[in-house]
Amino acid sequence: MFGLLYKELIIHKKQLLMISPVLVFFSIWCIVPPLTSPDLSEWELILVLTLCSIITILTLAMFEMGIFEADEMKKWQAFIVSTPDGIKNQIGAKYIFNAALSCSVVTVLLIIYQSAGALNGTDVTIGIIILMQLLWFQLFLRALETPFIIRFGSKQGNLIRMIIIGVIAFGFVVYGLFGDLSIFGSLKDFLEWANDFLTKSNNYFLMLTPGATLVLYYISYRISCRLYLKGGEYYDK
Repeated sequence: MFGLLYKELIIHKKQLLMISPVLVFFSIWCIVPPLTSPDLSEWELILVLTLCSIITILTLAMFEMGIFEADEMKKWQAFIVSTPDGIKNQIGAKYIFNAALSCSVVTVLLIIYQSAGALNGTDVTIGIIILMQLLWFQLFLRALETPFIIRFGSKQGNLIRMIIIGVIAFGFVVYGLFGDLSIFGSLKDFLEWANDFLTKSNNYFLMLTPGATLVLYYISYRISCRLYLKGGEYYDK
């Protein structure tokens, strides 16, 4: 397992070096508003931090979706199958690598959040809560899409994923054009509602999200292990 994890790091080090400047840029950008606008209100700072975090995590997601391509070879699959617990270790390394990468980036963002809050003299607790929910949502998406990529290969699996996302996005666009948006109120009202929702001490949604996501992540791993051999049908070589 550790050897496979090391392999992931070596194989993808070039991609990591390529996306690192993007991740660093948007991470550092989080502390620019407090430095340039010391009178920034709390909800404005939280909005800036959240937008930067969303862009950072989306960039990370695009990288994570491509970690399967390097191993999509029939020879590599045959080798893995011939080793003890090879399939479990192969799939487990992918899941652990993705989770570790996401957690590492979020840890850096947490430090940036605290720095931005200290510079602006603002409590960024709500921003940290949102950031952690973004982490769980990131792992939730990986848990949903990874079995498709394992079963149908990166090309077909990503195509299916894009179709599903496209349908959902189309639904949001249609509702945004023709639906009743008055229920959301203004941007400030929506942020205040989100603040109340996320800071309630009896919010079971926030308490259950980590456990539910990790359970789903493990179930996804087990499903992917079962689908690994069938995915070889879609490998080019």
